[in-house]
Amino acid sequence: MTSSASLITFFDLDSPHVRKEGLAAFAATGALRGIQTLLTAAPPILQTHIGESITDALKTALDVRIVDILAQAWSARRDLAPYTDEAKYPANQIIDHTLTKHEIRSVHKPRVQIMLDHSPLGPEMEFDVALSLNIDSAVLRVKNGRIMSARLSRITGVGTIKCEGAMLFQRPTKSVALPLTITFGAGTPIGKAKNAAVADAA
Repeated sequence: MTSSASLITFFDLDSPHVRKEGLAAFAATGALRGIQTLLTAAPPILQTHIGESITDALKTALDVRIVDILAQAWSARRDLAPYTDEAKYPANQIIDHTLTKHEIRSVHKPRVQIMLDHSPLGPEMEFDVALSLNIDSAVLRVKNGRIMSARLSRITGVGTIKCEGAMLFQRPTKSVALPLTITFGAGTPIGKAKNAAVADAA
C-alpha cells in the first residue's frame, strides 16, 4: 500500500491558519519587500495577493511524498549495499532486512520565481526546508538489488521552512501517518540517495 502523505501535509500547508502565519513571517523578509517594491505600479489586486501566489508556488514545490524520502534514504544505507551482489544474492531471492531505531534527515531547497507578463520579476527566492524523521523500526523487503516494500512501526518527525533565515513554518514533533506496509512499485534501486541522510540511533 502506498501513501499520499507529503511535505505539504506534514507542514499543514492546506490549512488557511498555517498559511496566514507563514505569510506574516514571510512579509518581514527582504525577498518579499523587494518584489512588492517592483510591483508599486502593478494593479492593486496583484500587490495584495503576491504573498499568496508565492505560498501556492512553494506548496507545489513541496509536493514530495514522505515514502519517497524514506526510500531514497534507505537506498543509500551501507548495510544494504551487499544485496546488489548478484553472485551472493540471486535476483529471485527475497531478503527481509530489519532496521532498528534510526533517523532520516532530508533537506530541500526549492526556488520560486515570480513572473509578470511572461518576464521574471526580481531574483529567484530560495527556501530552506529541513525534515527529520525518527523511525522506531522498519523491515525492508529486498529483491534483485531493490527495496520492494517496508513494514513500519511508529514514525515521528520535526521540520522547518525558512527564507533568508526567517522561520516561515515550523512543525514540532508530530506523528507521521503512514500505512503499516508501504510498497515501492517496481522497487527502489539500492544506491545513492538524493537530499536525504540516515543516522542510526545512539
